[in-house]
Formats: sequence, structure tokens, C-alpha cells
Amino acid sequence: MNDRDLPQPQKHLRIGRFAAALAAVLVAGPTYAAEANGGNGDEESDDVETLVVTGTRLDRQISGAPVHVITREDMAARGIASIEDAVRSLPQNFSDVNAAATLDNSLNGVGTIGQSSVDLRALGRGSLVLVNGRRWVQSSTFGDGTVNLNGIPFNAVERIEVLADGASAIYGADAQAGVINFILRSNFVGGETSLRQDIGANDGDVLRFDQTLGVTWDGGQAMAVVGYQENEAVNRQKAGLTTLDFRPLGGADQRGTFTTQPGKVGYGFPGGFFQFITLGSLPAGDDGTGGVAARLSPANVTPYDSALNGATAVSDSLTAYLQVSQALRDGTVELYGELNYAERSSHTTGTPLAGVFTVPSTNPYNDVPPFPPFAVTVGYVFEAETLAGLMPPRSNEGSQSNTTTTLGATAELPWADWRLDFSTTYGAEDAYFGFVAGNMELLNQRLAGVDANGNPLPMDEIINPFGDGSAQSPAAVDGLIELIVSDAPGGANTNTASQRGHLLTMDGSLFDLPGGTSQIALGVEIRTETLDFTTDPSRRTLIIVLKPEREATSVFGEWSFPIVAEHNGIPGVHSLGAKLAVRADDYSFSGPFDGPDAPSRGKSFSHTSPKVDLAWHPVESLKIRASWGESFVPPLTRNLFSSTNGPFNFIRVVDPEHPEAGLQFPDAYFTGNPDLTPEVADNLSAGFDWEPLGLLEGLSVAATYVDIDISDRVGSGTLIGFQSPELLFEIPGMVERAPDGSIARLNLLPVNIASRQSRSVDLNVSYRFDTALGAVRVGLDGTYTDFLRDTALPGGDPMHLHGTPAGPERIKGRGFVNLSRGDLTVNVNANYSSSYYNTSFSAPHDVDSYLTFDVTGSYEFADSGWQIHAGSRNLFDADFPFFNGAGTPWDPRRVDTRGRIVYLQVKKAYDLPF
Repeated sequence: MNDRDLPQPQKHLRIGRFAAALAAVLVAGPTYAAEANGGNGDEESDDVETLVVTGTRLDRQISGAPVHVITREDMAARGIASIEDAVRSLPQNFSDVNAAATLDNSLNGVGTIGQSSVDLRALGRGSLVLVNGRRWVQSSTFGDGTVNLNGIPFNAVERIEVLADGASAIYGADAQAGVINFILRSNFVGGETSLRQDIGANDGDVLRFDQTLGVTWDGGQAMAVVGYQENEAVNRQKAGLTTLDFRPLGGADQRGTFTTQPGKVGYGFPGGFFQFITLGSLPAGDDGTGGVAARLSPANVTPYDSALNGATAVSDSLTAYLQVSQALRDGTVELYGELNYAERSSHTTGTPLAGVFTVPSTNPYNDVPPFPPFAVTVGYVFEAETLAGLMPPRSNEGSQSNTTTTLGATAELPWADWRLDFSTTYGAEDAYFGFVAGNMELLNQRLAGVDANGNPLPMDEIINPFGDGSAQSPAAVDGLIELIVSDAPGGANTNTASQRGHLLTMDGSLFDLPGGTSQIALGVEIRTETLDFTTDPSRRTLIIVLKPEREATSVFGEWSFPIVAEHNGIPGVHSLGAKLAVRADDYSFSGPFDGPDAPSRGKSFSHTSPKVDLAWHPVESLKIRASWGESFVPPLTRNLFSSTNGPFNFIRVVDPEHPEAGLQFPDAYFTGNPDLTPEVADNLSAGFDWEPLGLLEGLSVAATYVDIDISDRVGSGTLIGFQSPELLFEIPGMVERAPDGSIARLNLLPVNIASRQSRSVDLNVSYRFDTALGAVRVGLDGTYTDFLRDTALPGGDPMHLHGTPAGPERIKGRGFVNLSRGDLTVNVNANYSSSYYNTSFSAPHDVDSYLTFDVTGSYEFADSGWQIHAGSRNLFDADFPFFNGAGTPWDPRRVDTRGRIVYLQVKKAYDLPF
């Protein structure tokens, strides 16, 4: 990749600040390391130094942390056909946002449908996503820096580089856990057309079309890539969900007991949603038209067992990527531009309309005697009506659109090998979410049998909630399901995230050291990030700043010190080098820091992040490396400016200043904390790379120990109140007192009180050798998590997250065998994740390990340009390990709910007639 592919986070141009920072760089001396070519895709996933650039702006030989690479060829060989699948295959990744989890998993809201994210080592929002080395705009749905990966054009990806180690000194905040960098194709000449069909054993079929065109001219080139994809829903019944009664599997009975069909009749408060006294239901098969009260019995109540909704969303997506460059002044200057557009629409099928409804005596089907002050209530689900096609089920719909534009220039400077790169980038992502559910106003009218003006409704428009639904009139349920549009939480909404940035970098050589030339790289960037929640009614109850904005200004540098190289090596020291990096970041926020009713003012959060890398080759074939750095994450706007909600009286305290008052339940309020400070992490990694010569030539072994300690994590004031209420009196702002010294209120603030620690080991082994059948490569790629734990309170016991639903498995990895013979390749992969413990409160249990096998292959027809890729992922359609989840017997974060996937892809490469 050329210089324009270097890391380029985006910053908003403020003339005075930018000029000052620019002057600082120019005075310090021009620098910024040239990096490797990103266009040819020749890397292999175990090569940690060749053409790998993520995590540094200088020579990769002096690096303390390895970079894992997945090339375009690797993804094709493994049958990977989406960004989501590529990221889920990483052993270091643990993300609970994917096509299945966003619907089925209780950890996610339905507002995330159609989105996917990365979470390296399950450390949360500390995973930075780059595209061509530049920060990608965040998703407004999450509002915490998380990137929606589905906005990145998969068909344009040349390779994926993963630095699973902290890198805030290189890229700034949000890189506590590491960096994932998507390098897009460039310098492509000709045309390429591709069509792929995936067929899942549990449905979820995928159809994908890709088109790439590239041309060159004197000093310039252009490439355009377009992709279109359709995803069908997974069938829950085929996937194994035939009942919500998981007791035979060791789980809980999750069938509904509040809403049934025939309806569950009883008494409750008028307009309420809870039934205090249950009378029972009609017998099965009773349509409720022949009287109700006399035939009610608790023995007739049958738990509701729904399996109507799909396991994933139906979706379609379109991506388009355009890249252009032009060299000027004999190639010493290059202008470049990039444009990316992506859109995705998703729709999920939910359960039938259900609820506990008040049924007045004006309903002609209601002959249940009144029982003042209670009202007759019926827990009813419209399942028969939905299955008969009289009304649609509830559903969710979502869409996202992303537009990102970059313009820039590189130039060779008149100082030896010095080069300069300047770019400006603007990106925006809109996220829409709508909930299609019951029109409650219309529903209540039809239950009462009168319209809004008190006029009686025709008999065929009155709902009968007592029977089995077989006699329900189509007119009674017509129009009950609609898109919810309101100013209340739950209404349809569109949120927007935007990012505008400017980046200047320079690199070059300084002076000669015994081991070679010392290089330096310096840079400055300014970036403005904006979130717009003004059309989202649900956010108004959560945050008082509906259009938060933050501006980041950074100055950074790296300096390499090659001490020993091959030409001056001594026994035991073939080469030795060090590298220093430092980055000063300033994040500026604007908001009511002096209180919810105070005027907005600015406040900055600044931090300087250092990083040190050491690389030592005792012999040519062995590299021993280590890296230490510090990283940080500034506070979230939603924690600084949360809306105040309350009062609640569920916190028990004894006032240390007035113990004679005894146990108290003061008014408690949820609110924000404008005095939060950044989270800070220490990152340490150490390991070795061994590529022996002689008899073992072709063997490559890389092992890395990673230790990440995050302090000053934002903890929950509510958790403190429940677990250690005495601490409330020691944290400023938690307790407000009245003039007489008594407790006036408790403020359950988010506070910098928690910590998180992660210890893990990454292992990559591969061996290449030739046989009579062809070239063979075998190996394994995996991660062992020693522990991931949270400490919520100082001095408290840590909560272990590894080996639970909230954290990674102990072991996750794959073994592989690849055979290449001429134009034919065959690949076998074994994918493994170890067992873990489901901490579900209803039915905790052990979850079995999971092993799947993939067999894939490809054939290229000589020089014709035709290629065929085919194979099967999860060849043996392995059973999903039972997981007592929220409505599903599997863990959608750890399995592909499509089951066995068989695919066929046909490609044609050709020359263009111009």
C-alpha cells in the first residue's frame, strides 16, 4: 500500500488549532513512515512481518506485537463471504452483535438488527476499526464508538490486519484492546464478475453478486467495485427450536404463562398489565362464542409455546466503492480520492400480538361477573389469527446507510527520503429502526365494543379474547398491527453519526545507527465526531444532550532505533532494535457540565499515551519481542449527561452521620456524572516468532502473551448502592443533604471505580512442505484465555467473565490442511470452541464444546479467467450445544444458526476493451 493507505483518523479543521499543530510537526522535522503495498494481496495469514503495517508507521522488523493477517485468498479458501463471517472467525474476537444475536440474544436490543461489530478479547468498546488505516465512522445505534462492520464493502477488501494489542500510542483512544484494519483493493486493472449462492441446512440462504472494474492511464488509475447481497431468514424449527420448554435439555420452561389461547381470564386493576386473580381458561377448541364464565377452569390454562419468529433477519444490502489516484510532477506528487457507499435493509418476523388486556362489560362476549374494584382482564395471544393470515405478527425493521469520502495528496519532500501525506475525510451513517406492533388505542376500542366517541361497534369489529381464535372476525383484527410512530419511547426513529477529519503525516530518515538508519514519523490530526438523536424519542429519557459532539486533537510520533543488524551482529545477537511511540490526545466536549439546567460549556479530557517495542533476533530464525504501552478511552457522552430519572426507593442505607436514624430508604435518582475521567489501561505483550532453516524450513511458530489491565472503568452507582451502600457516602456527589443534615436524595452516578483485567495467549503454527500431490500447508491458529475478570468495587471480589456467556471461551481456534496442485486447491478446516458455564439464573448449566469441519476448494481454468469456488462449512451439520438462552436453545454468539452451508461461486476475470 502507498502512503495514502497509512492510518488516518479523521478530524475537523479548526484553522487556528490545525495551524498550530501543523507548525509543531514542521518544526520537529518531516517524517512519516512509508508502508507496504496494499494492492497485491500476496500475504499469508501467518506472515507477521511481510507487507504488514497495522500497529506502526515504521519498519515492521522492530515490532513488539504481531499482526494477524487474513488475505483475500485466505477468505476465499475458507468459504468466507462477508465481513461478519471474517471477523467471527478470529480467535480473539468475541462479539454479541451479529446477524443472529441481534435478534435472539437478550444482551442486544432489537434496534441493532442489520448490524455487526467486533470485540477483541471481550474488552468492550476498546476495539478500533480502521479502513485503509483511517478511522471508520461509528454506528449511531450504539453511540459508544462501536463500528457497524456491514458498512464496509466486503468485495473490495484485499486483506484484514488484526493487532490484538493496545495501540493508543499509534492511533489514539478506542484502541485499548487492539486494532482491526481493513485494507481495500487498489491498482486493479481489468474486470471481474462474481456470483455466489449459499444454501443453509436451516435456510438462511445467501445470494451475492460482485462487479469490479479497473483502468489505468498515464500516471493514474481508477477502480470501481459494486456488490449486492440478499439474505434469507434462518428457520428456527429446522435449527432445532420446536418448543420453548427446555427442561428435557436441562434448561428452563420458557413457555408463556401470562398470555395464552384460549385466553387466561381473571381480575386485575383497570388498564393494568397484570392479573392478580386467575379464574382460568376455556377448554381447548372452544371458540368463546357460547358463554365464558361457566366453563372457565384453571386446569384449562395451557402455556403458550411460540416458535413463529425467524432466527435471523431477512436483509438485502448494496455496497459501492470508488478509488482514484493521479501522479503529478514526475511521480513526486500523487492526488487520491476514495468514495464508499453502503446501504442495508433488514426485517425480522416476531411473535403474534399478545398481552394482558382489560375487557369491559360492554364487550358482548364477556359474561364474567364484575369484581370491584378490579376489572376483568384476559391474557391473550393472537396466534390462531396470525397463523390463519388474518393479521401479521409483530416485527422489527431496520436500515443503515453509510457514505464515506476521502481526498488527499502525498508528496516526496526535498529532504532525502522524506514524504508527506495529507488527507481529509468525511463519513456519515444513518440508522433507522421501526417496531411494527399493536395499535393499542384501536385494540382497546374493539375490546370495549365502542369507538372513541362511545358509539357501539358492529359485532364483526369486536374482538373476542376468550376463545381459541377460530371464530375471530377478520374485521375485528384488521389494522391492529402497524408501524409505531410516536414521540414516546419505542417509536420509529432515525439516528445519525458523522465524522469529519484531517490528517497530516510525514516520515523519513534521521541518522545512521550501528544497526541501520533511524527513522521517525510524526503527525497531527483533528477529528470531529457528532451523534444526532433528535428524532429518537427513546433517547430523550436517557440523555439530556441529543446532539452530542466531541472534537479530538492529536500530535503523535514514532522513532526507531536499529542497534544491531546482520552486518554488525555478534553471537547471540543477530539483530536488536527498539521503537518508541507517543501520542498526545485532547478530547473536547460541550455540554451542561455544571448541572442539567446550567448553560453548556466546554471541557477537555487529555492524555499522553507512550509505547515501547523491543525486538531481538538471537539468531536469524528466531525473533523475541516485547511491547508495553498505555492506552485510554474518554468518557461517553451518555454517562456524562444522562437524564435524571426517579425517585426510586430501593436502596437501603444507614447514614454514618446520623446512625440513630436507623435503616433508611431515601429518594434515589439515576443521573449522569459530568466529573468522570478517562479509563486508562496498561498493555503488555511478549512472545516469539520462529521460522527455522534446514530440515524444518517451512515451519512458522508465533506465540504471544497479552496482558491488559484497565483501571478507572466506569462503574454503576446502582450496583454500589445494592452491594456496598456505605461507599455512597465516600464518593462525592452520591449523597445530597438537606439543611438539617439529613439525606435529601441519593444520586446513583456512573463513577470511575471499576477495573477489568485480561490475560491470554495467542498461538499460530504452520508448516509448508511439498509432496507428490502438491504443496501442503498444515497448522493451527488459536487463543487461550487465562482469565477475563471485572472488579466492580475497590477491594471487592472479581467477577470472572471467561468461560461464561459474558466472556470468551477458554480456548477458541482452528486447525487447517491446505493442498495446492496447479490450478486446484483443497482446504480442510476444523473449528473448535471449548465448553463454558451458562450462568442463567433460571437454569445454570455447562455448555458443551463445539467442533465443526469445513471442506472447500477452488479451480482456475488455465488462462481463461474462469474460477470456481465451492465447498461446505460445518460439513457434518454439527448439533448446536444446548444453551438455555432467551427464547432459543443455542448461543447465537458462538454458532452460525444456518447450520451446514453449501456454496458455489463462479468468477470471471477479463480485460476491458478500453
